[in-house]
Order: sequence, then C-alpha cells, then structure tokens
Amino acid sequence: MKVASMPETSHLDGVQLNPEVAAESFKDHVVLRPPNKLKERATRRAPIRDAGDSGAIMRAEIALERLSLEFEDWMRIEMETLEEARAALALARDEPTIAALFRAAHDLRGQSSTFGYPLAGEIAEGLCDLVEYATPETLPRQAVIDRHVEAIRAIVRENVRDRDHPVGVELAARLAALRADVARKG
Repeated sequence: MKVASMPETSHLDGVQLNPEVAAESFKDHVVLRPPNKLKERATRRAPIRDAGDSGAIMRAEIALERLSLEFEDWMRIEMETLEEARAALALARDEPTIAALFRAAHDLRGQSSTFGYPLAGEIAEGLCDLVEYATPETLPRQAVIDRHVEAIRAIVRENVRDRDHPVGVELAARLAALRADVARKG
C-alpha cells in the first residue's frame, strides 16, 4: 500500500490527495483509506455538566411530575383515537380502516408505558398482532377486536397502572388465549 501520492491514472488528473490518507492505486481506480480517528475520540470522556447538582435533578423531577399530570389526558386522547378507528372498522372492513386501527393501536402501544399504563400497552400490542397483516378477508371477527379495545378502555378508565394488577393480568392472559385461538382457527 502506498501513502497518498498522485496516481498515474488519467481519471484523477488534477486531484490533490491528502498526504495523511493512504491510497491504493489500481489500473482503473484508486482506493482511499482515511485514518480512523474514532477510537481516539471515543476514549475521551465527555464533560459532565451539573455534576452533583441536586438542584438540576430536583428541577427535572418537578418537570416530570408536571408532565405526568398531562399523561392521563394524553392517554384518553390515544384511547379516543382507538375507539374511533374501531367504530370505523365496524362500518367498513377495508384496507384503509384496518390500517387506521393498526396505527391507533400501535401508537397506544408505544405510549402506554410512558403514560403509566403498561397493561394497556400489552393488550394494544396483541391488537396490533391481530391486524398488522390482516386483509378484509382475514381480519378477525369484530367481537375479537372489540374485546381488545374494551379491555384497554377499562384499564384506562379504572386507572390500572400496575403491571401486576390481578384483574389486568387475567384480562391480558384471556385476550392472549383468544388471539391464540383465532390464530389456530385461521
């Protein structure tokens, strides 16, 4: 391997190469191998700002507490979107309404843990599994979809925030069994 020098190929006439860049010349091209300084940069420690500043931690906790007051409202909005998608699906079982139901369940699944409703997220994930690849012909009965939406609504309404809530766990398990039954029957 040569260190960068002007290759003798005609297609690079007039190109200035950096002397720190290794270059390998071939008949029809040149391979440049720039130095990898990532390891050197990665070993340096980033400066820690507010190290030991309990005030910064306290301000962050207060901000999170204020945001958490809005989590219930945000979860209700996500729930309304899911309800609307379910109602639309009951009227028209077509690709756009299936996609809308999937998006609503997917969004709710992603937000549930953040908003403090992990069981709702688990049930929404199951609903996603039911409808993600469904077509109007393969979509499960409306009653199966309704059970999932109703379960999520009940968890939000009853403010079930504990992943180990006995009724919530039983509900999630029964819905998982229902999904398995739907999958088995095809």
